Amino acid sequence: MFGKIIQTIFSKGIISIINFLVVMLTAQNLGADGRGEISMMFLNITFILLFNDIIGGSALVYLTAKKPPYSLFLPAITVGLFTGLVFPVLFQLHFRFTQTEFLYFVCLTLLSNFSSIFNYFLNGFEKIKQNNIANISQSATIIGTLLFEFAILKDLSVFSYYRALGLGYFVNFMISAWGLRGKFIRVAFSWKDSFKAIAAYGLISQAGNIFQLLNYRFGYYILDGMNDPNSKHNVGVFSTAASVSEAVWVIMNGIAMVQYATLSNRDNPELAISLTRKLSKLSFALSLGALVVLNLLPEAVFTFLFGSDFSEMKKYCLLLAPGIAAAGLTGIYSHYFAARGDMKTSASSALVGLIVTLGCAMYLIPLYGPWGAAISNTASYIASSVFLIVMFKIQSKSSFYELFFRWKNLFPLTAKP
Repeated sequence: MFGKIIQTIFSKGIISIINFLVVMLTAQNLGADGRGEISMMFLNITFILLFNDIIGGSALVYLTAKKPPYSLFLPAITVGLFTGLVFPVLFQLHFRFTQTEFLYFVCLTLLSNFSSIFNYFLNGFEKIKQNNIANISQSATIIGTLLFEFAILKDLSVFSYYRALGLGYFVNFMISAWGLRGKFIRVAFSWKDSFKAIAAYGLISQAGNIFQLLNYRFGYYILDGMNDPNSKHNVGVFSTAASVSEAVWVIMNGIAMVQYATLSNRDNPELAISLTRKLSKLSFALSLGALVVLNLLPEAVFTFLFGSDFSEMKKYCLLLAPGIAAAGLTGIYSHYFAARGDMKTSASSALVGLIVTLGCAMYLIPLYGPWGAAISNTASYIASSVFLIVMFKIQSKSSFYELFFRWKNLFPLTAKP
């Protein structure tokens, strides 16, 4: 297991580095306004993906070992097609995209849905290596295409990024499909029963993920919707600070991916609790170390990497750091509950965070702009984290000493503490 964790963190580390370079390239070539447009488009695609994931998301990981995969595959693809075609029309009613923007939006949403579905199936079959390869290839394709667009074609527009993102999704989809060949043996099944089984798990799970996305990104919508000529600029600077800070979560997400796949395929409550306590400490220590390094960088480094438009960026990173660190610890608790099929606890923690987000963002962002957005995010992360700590402590019957201060016998991970 530790080998899989190292492999996954390493793979996600490569992805994080590439994504950082993508942020840097787009910031330097498109400026804060361009980054703002990109961030809003990507946010809308992600929002639709979360609705798609009610059927085509983490429920597939949980159910792959328990149901015929073919009975999960067809419903997931059908919903992916539906949300990819219908939801962009609903967004168009509000955002009023140009025809070109709308066509990119639809294509990117469909590709995002399908590549995500196949990624979840890879995790369900515990094909962690293939999933890592697919995601690394996606990021490598995006930056390679961007470099070609910017350096060779001299196309310094947001559409360069959209094309690069679409090609990255397509490469991910093709590699994932190859890794799943022969896995979906045709069987007779009831569409009604399959939808019911997936939705029973996925609906609550995705409600929590939708709450969580709003926790992370609601500030973008408030900043973008303000009657301010600098709204896109503010979204661009704040979203870049958030992207760079949240890159630290590559550690937690890498650990959680292996944890979730492992616990979903094993019925051992004692192991689940012991493993979660150990992995949460490991995730927090590594995340905190990464945050310290990031926030010790002088402001000149940020302006050198991203351009003069981003001179305020380090201040936002510092404001976000406490919340990022807290989530680096409790993200492991959230995946523990998910692997047990207890989606209500994770969803409830996200709802707690969302209530804090709405209360803070609606008041602070109109007053302080991106500063208010950063404070709102941090308050939300900490509120969600406190809730998860309390719930895990109660459910696992752990003491605070065991959760935070007992570091002996951390390895091997699967041994009893």
